[in-house]
Order: sequence, then C-alpha cells, then structure tokens
Amino acid sequence: MTALWITITIIGAATYATRVVPLLWLRPNGQERLRSSWLNRLGPCLLAAMAIAVILPTFTRSEGALEILATTVGLVAAGASMWVRRDPGLATLVGMIAFYVVSP
Repeated sequence: MTALWITITIIGAATYATRVVPLLWLRPNGQERLRSSWLNRLGPCLLAAMAIAVILPTFTRSEGALEILATTVGLVAAGASMWVRRDPGLATLVGMIAFYVVSP
C-alpha cells in the first residue's frame, strides 16, 4: 500500500511540475522566452509512461483470448477516436465503451 501512495505522489508532483514550469518561461510583460526542447516533450512522455503503467498490467493479467481482444479493441477504439477528434476525454469514453461491449 505504501508503494501505491509513493507512486501517486510522484505522479502528482510530475503533473504539477508540467503545469507550473512553463509559467517560469513568461516574462513580466507576458512575452514568452525561448524554451528548451526537452520541456516540450516532458508532458507527452509522462502521459505515455502513465498509459503504459495502466495498460501493461491489463495485458499481463489477461487469461483468455477474449480478454486480450477486449483490451486491444478498447485501445484501438480510443486511438481511432483521438486520431479523428483530438479530444482525450471522448477518446477515453469511446475506449471504455468498446472495452465493455467486447469484454466477457
């Protein structure tokens, strides 16, 4: 249980940092300073890491082909929705619905 809280704290701190650090690049008059390229990639990398931490255990715990199929269909549906609409909330909802429809 302690590992869970440590993980939640690290994710929370990283999420907070991705919101606050870009504010440090604003000058007092509101103009943006030049940023390094690593900062532009930090947010997507954190999201990818969190996605892998959630998705990978689902695949490793799947016992039957139908469970793997449901997870795969949910991921493909979420990806397709994101590709068409670029709305993460809608993509999550579509992926969950597709997973629920296919799951045993």
